[in-house]
Amino acid sequence: MQQVYKAAAWLGVGEFQLFCDAWLTWYGEKPSEKRIEPYFVDFLRQDVVPFWVRNYVRVILNRRDLLAAEKRRFIIGILTYYVPLLIFFILIVRALL
Repeated sequence: MQQVYKAAAWLGVGEFQLFCDAWLTWYGEKPSEKRIEPYFVDFLRQDVVPFWVRNYVRVILNRRDLLAAEKRRFIIGILTYYVPLLIFFILIVRALL
């Protein structure tokens, strides 16, 4: 259940929307609110998470880890490329003044 809350927070959506997105991903069709409501009520009252929601949450949280690692690689790449250029530019400007 905590994973559902974590995935919803990371995506910036409510838990009900997360259920709808999970249904769409698993079944390939947009669900009506009446279709999702019984599953969501079970989730709220009895802490029951359907298999298609568990799968969707697992994929989302794994992507979050991958995105965090990719973000670090991106920042390191920018620093290793632009910092030497910045130093070179500063040295050239100082030499010209």
